[in-house]
Amino acid sequence: MVGKTISHYRILEKLGSGGMGVVYKAGDLNLGRMVALKFLSDNVAADLHAHQRFQREAHAASTLNHPNICTIYEIGQQDGQPFLVMEYIEGRSLKDELVRGPLSMERLGNLGSQICAAIEHAHKRGVLHRDIKSTNILLTQDGDAKVCDFGLAKFLKGPEETQSQLTGAGTWVGTLHYSPPEVINAQKADQRSDLYSLGVMMYEMACGHLPFEGLDGTALVAAILYGNATPLRQRNPTLPPALEGAIEKAMAGRPGDRFASVAEFAVALREALTPSSNTPSATAATATGQPVLAVLEFENVSGDPASDWLGTGLAETLNADLRKLKLVRVVSRERAQEALRRRGTARQVANLADIGRELGARWLITGSFQRSGQRLRITPRVIDTATAEVLASRKIDGDWENIFELQDRVVSDVMDALEVKVELSARERIAAPETRLLEAFELYARGRKVLNELGKNSLEEARECFEKAIALDSHYQVAFSGLGATYAMRYSHRTDPDDLTRATSYLERALELDPELAEPYPYLCYAYMRQGKVEQAIAAGHKGIEYQPDFGQAHYFLGTAYIVGGELDPQYLFSAVKTLLRAGAVERRWVPTWMCLGGLALNYGAYDHAERFLKQFLDIERSGTAMGRFVGAETLLGTISLRRGDRRRAREWFELSRDRLVASDHMYRESLLALNACGLGDLVLREGDITAAQAEYRRAINTAKEFPRTLGHLRVLTRATCGLASAYAAAGERSRAEVLVRTAAEHLESIHTQPQTWVLEGGESVLHYGRGVALARLGELQPALEELSTAVARGWHDAAWTETDPEMAPLADLPRFRELVESLRGTLQPLFEP
Repeated sequence: MVGKTISHYRILEKLGSGGMGVVYKAGDLNLGRMVALKFLSDNVAADLHAHQRFQREAHAASTLNHPNICTIYEIGQQDGQPFLVMEYIEGRSLKDELVRGPLSMERLGNLGSQICAAIEHAHKRGVLHRDIKSTNILLTQDGDAKVCDFGLAKFLKGPEETQSQLTGAGTWVGTLHYSPPEVINAQKADQRSDLYSLGVMMYEMACGHLPFEGLDGTALVAAILYGNATPLRQRNPTLPPALEGAIEKAMAGRPGDRFASVAEFAVALREALTPSSNTPSATAATATGQPVLAVLEFENVSGDPASDWLGTGLAETLNADLRKLKLVRVVSRERAQEALRRRGTARQVANLADIGRELGARWLITGSFQRSGQRLRITPRVIDTATAEVLASRKIDGDWENIFELQDRVVSDVMDALEVKVELSARERIAAPETRLLEAFELYARGRKVLNELGKNSLEEARECFEKAIALDSHYQVAFSGLGATYAMRYSHRTDPDDLTRATSYLERALELDPELAEPYPYLCYAYMRQGKVEQAIAAGHKGIEYQPDFGQAHYFLGTAYIVGGELDPQYLFSAVKTLLRAGAVERRWVPTWMCLGGLALNYGAYDHAERFLKQFLDIERSGTAMGRFVGAETLLGTISLRRGDRRRAREWFELSRDRLVASDHMYRESLLALNACGLGDLVLREGDITAAQAEYRRAINTAKEFPRTLGHLRVLTRATCGLASAYAAAGERSRAEVLVRTAAEHLESIHTQPQTWVLEGGESVLHYGRGVALARLGELQPALEELSTAVARGWHDAAWTETDPEMAPLADLPRFRELVESLRGTLQPLFEP
């Protein structure tokens, strides 16, 4: 169609397609404007019902005139087939926006208000939409919402009123995830049915996930009918309770339990997102949830830098005590530290309130302290983040030796300011300090302050502080926890197994001393994972999320544990994807999450999703807000381009990645340089430049041998060995290729017992696929098929590349090869849908 002129519209490019229609961008030759032309898809063009739905969309939308509804200009015909001429909207869908995770409360409020206004406008004119979902909401370049696709619309009055929305018993022609229970039960739909779908979409906007995500078929239908959605604040703990209540009411199973209209729902959303400034403490504790607060370091106003450590110590103690009370929900210290670092340390109330809002906290706790000789004054501040109002700022004075008692008074004053009643039993839980030795407390606080910097030198300084604190007090549980976390992070720099042994030992000891500590679990998850203790890692990871649901790294560590588990059982990879998507929703700036998702999606052949995840990584990196510094996204993007057949673009990505890696000091630099060389080798081998391919694979092998302590060393070496074997086979050097193929097999035997050595682009499935390519090049077709079958059993799911890879051409006519390819088609791509 591109390049054709239909009526007075010149078709310029294809914008997209769905189950029913294909949409093109076109120029209106009469009016000189851009429009969108929608045609019926070829597979439904002969369907009378499809024509009727198409006409109904035009009729329904043409009766509406609203700034947040896509305008229908006219309906025409071409060769007997109808087409719609619509407003052209330059932007993207809400679904694409939600790939980045849940919307901010401000963005959710703005878009929610616009969408509700559009749907209410349609309802007042007797039109039901019947297919409200995030793909049917377009976002303009100005960020405004446009509701489109009234293809399933029907009129509340007139001859079509009783027309069924079902194509068969229990079959919904809309999108099942958004379908209201009454429609699934073949009952009559009304405005409240649209309201249910709108509630599902608002859930998706607030959490970054659909309520019944991961389910399909009869399991999905049952979950919708029984209302078994995951609670919103379990997925996003930072949501205001009133917002959770409003969305849950819109999604009520019985239409009579929902709001009476979309307008009512819009009012509830607005009130939930703009709490009254006249009663800031009234919402401190509600019947539907706990208040959310964040704690920042206290400021040293003594003028003596030697006392700076106390600001961290006060924040750490206050954070720990508030968690033990279990009366409030406390933002993880890691998130609070990162927000403070990114926004600067200015102590103006407005800046602090901004930090609190960014963290999703209703209140922010901070303050100052002043030491003069043996006297100490602590002034805690409780800030209402919605109004930037200071609720409490009371001076607490006492002797330096009584610092632990003073800290208890700080906790008590904070809870009084929030009007949260603390029972005697709860006070008893925090009565005893973690240590009674002031020197140990100082060492612990100093260790915490430098651990938060996560630099190589600061990790060593933190280790020394924690070890000295423990030497003074052998029951100092939080010092053991800090020391264990330090050793876990130290392993990332040194890849020394002894660091993992020490990490697990100290973290387990911390839990022996205090089973309610939250910090040890995510770091135990990471340490167990790198030790190959998959089941223990997963169990610890779930505990970490239970204790700190807003800590993105807790979700990330669990996701990586599932990836490593996928080396033993590919079923774990389903959980890895779901967990990492949740990690991205909780903390989108933790960029390693997007790298892992990109690598998994690539392995499944979901190239569009993989590219989206990796470009999300690059966007965050360019914005300067990235957490968890990482490298190598360009290498994966090069592999995506190669598998799509765009070799020019693949070369550009590989070369850009090489240049960036060479200039980097990242701890995975050498591993990724070698893997990037393998990617370039794969590219030039398929271009027929065998000499260049051999050079790239040798470069990868030499890098791996030169740096044997790098993460995934044997995997990188195996990947390069398989590539070099293929290049020798292509050059006719059979004996050399056969030696390398045997060497790769020996390496794979060792790797199979070491799932913890997993590294991006070095998974067992990729390595077995690479060895299969080498065997195919040698003409060993049955062994090549067996190797490919092993790759599939280990988690290889890229049907498109398996079928189109020129290196697999010798296998193309074998029935077993065709069966393998067919078994992979479309099996896992839906996992990556937001």
